Amino acid sequence: MRVLILGPVVNNKTSGGVAVFDEGLCNGFKELGDESNILSIEKSSKLDNLVIESNKPKPSKIPFLTGRIAKAIKQYKPDLVISSLQYSIGIKKYKRKWPSAKYIQVLHGFPCPINGKFKSWSVNKVAKYSRKHFNYVVTVSFLSYAINKKINNILCDKVIHNGCALVPNNSNSERTIDFIYVGRLFRDKEVEMIGDAFKLLKNAKPELKLAVAGFGELEPLFTNGKFKDSGIEYLGKLTQDQVRDYLSRSKFFISMNPLEPFGTVFNEAVMNGCNIVTQSSNGSMALFLKKDYFHCADCVNKNELSNRLLMISDSYTPISNEEKQKFVDYMSFRRAAKEYKDLAFENKEQ
Repeated sequence: MRVLILGPVVNNKTSGGVAVFDEGLCNGFKELGDESNILSIEKSSKLDNLVIESNKPKPSKIPFLTGRIAKAIKQYKPDLVISSLQYSIGIKKYKRKWPSAKYIQVLHGFPCPINGKFKSWSVNKVAKYSRKHFNYVVTVSFLSYAINKKINNILCDKVIHNGCALVPNNSNSERTIDFIYVGRLFRDKEVEMIGDAFKLLKNAKPELKLAVAGFGELEPLFTNGKFKDSGIEYLGKLTQDQVRDYLSRSKFFISMNPLEPFGTVFNEAVMNGCNIVTQSSNGSMALFLKKDYFHCADCVNKNELSNRLLMISDSYTPISNEEKQKFVDYMSFRRAAKEYKDLAFENKEQ
């Protein structure tokens, strides 16, 4: 079977959860024995992916490239096309140009107005348009499924948890970092509240260490803003190998986005021995509830979070290699790829 994935890829200019998902899923299909590739406006640092041809020196905006994407799909002749983000805008052109494939749209979450009302509106419009024209629409957690259905009036066909490509570190590394955040530095991630809470926490326990890795609109807070000389170690953008190394040297992974759709990095953190600190509304919680390495932090401000972190700072629980292996077995992209195949080709009537 031939599979084509439409979406971003990982390189030194672009990254993010969807890019990691695309590359991991592509490899998952290859593990199943399928021929698979990614069609993107960028070149991957690791994969020999297909790049959308453009006459301009810089990549054009995806909405202006849907005709070229449709042409590339026809040239590849896939049996299955899996699309994410704005790559899905051209679905009608894609199906006209190559009607032989099954088309699946992946909703990696739901629009969040805090990142901009227009962006939220446009994301929702694309999702509704996708629901109308794709054969199937998949989302990544039951939280995302419920919000898309009950609030956005978008019914997804299936929930398929993302895989995780990061290899676990089973070494006995000394955990010298108390708390770490790895991810995009955007307002919806509540990174600023984490930083503010840690500044308060340092007054009670000056020896505690927080490391922050990622990039985004809040990056200036760490490079030359209020967190520059606060004792927070800003790591910038990390490679996957660097993420693995830092997670294996950290006690707690913290993320305070109350509406995190899934969060693959949570699973990467567990695989590398981190305890989890997050809100109970997180879309990944089905995997962590009742685990002794999960610490609920349902906090609404920096004072509450600072007090909560102080309470748990001395309660790190080592995670056994057996428990890590359970995550490796379930979180494989091979498993995710099989679920996408089963959805597309077990329901022959659609």
